[in-house]
Amino acid sequence: MAKKGKAVEIIALACSECNRRNYTTKKNRKLQGKLQLRKYCPFDRKHTLHVETRVK
Repeated sequence: MAKKGKAVEIIALACSECNRRNYTTKKNRKLQGKLQLRKYCPFDRKHTLHVETRVK
């Protein structure tokens, strides 16, 4: 049997300094709040905070 709806959604991670979307990942829909990860930004050439945004 197939589940009703999907449990995960695809999101983009945008750099908090340059506001470019550098990464995409999956997130559980049941989690509340925005996902925040420290990832490498190739444009700033350093690790920065990346915040969840919508995929266009």
